[in-house]
Amino acid sequence: MRPAVHDRYGPPEVLRIEEVDRPVPAAGEILVRVRAATVNRNDCAWRSAKPAFQRAFSGWRRPKWRILGDEYAGTVEAVEPDVTRFAVGDEVFGVRTYLDAGFGGHAEYL
Repeated sequence: MRPAVHDRYGPPEVLRIEEVDRPVPAAGEILVRVRAATVNRNDCAWRSAKPAFQRAFSGWRRPKWRILGDEYAGTVEAVEPDVTRFAVGDEVFGVRTYLDAGFGGHAEYL
């Protein structure tokens, strides 16, 4: 898949499209094909590390999470056996945070 990634803090120009492995859902997880995602103030703060105290959460020297995007909408592509609430083909939307294993909405799959 080809997400927007960043390996250093800075302006929007630090973002680039890079080929990375498609995520594999673990036990109790689903795989979502992202159809739409927002770019909001939250993403800008995580990308730029401004205000400076942001680095206490996002990494002092470089970003902990290369793929940003906390709000997304998409379609369920795969469901692990112990997931009963969702089925392949369901349309979903949600919000991911650094507490949820690190964003991911600015990718083709999460």
